[in-house]
Amino acid sequence: MPFPVSALVHQFLEQADERDMLSLLSMLEKIARQDVPLHMRAGMAVDLRELLADAALRDSVQARQLGQLSDSEVSVVLLIAAGKSHRRAAEMLDISERTIRAHIENSMKKLGLKPAAGDKRLDARLLIAHIFLPDVMQRISD
Repeated sequence: MPFPVSALVHQFLEQADERDMLSLLSMLEKIARQDVPLHMRAGMAVDLRELLADAALRDSVQARQLGQLSDSEVSVVLLIAAGKSHRRAAEMLDISERTIRAHIENSMKKLGLKPAAGDKRLDARLLIAHIFLPDVMQRISD
């Protein structure tokens, strides 16, 4: 598994001051080749800090969720999240569709999710949303 980006972002955010954030914004501005009016830069620096913090939090939640799963389960989750059907994921991993469904069921159990009554496709969607859209799932459960 690659080095977690969230750790780098967290480290940057802990050490960055406003000048660092403005420098980062300037770099992003050059890359995007867009002119940002001087009077908007400080506000954008604050927005950028919040955006990076949110991204780091999402990344760490995803890493924590995926870290509870086996390598095979993670492979299935990532393929399903990428839009692959159960059949196509099974072909790509050289396993049966039944094994795909078993990995989804096991992943849901490990993450404390309850299966939807009778709809296996909904189970996969719920699992993907739980891992990759935790803020949405939190709002739904509130």
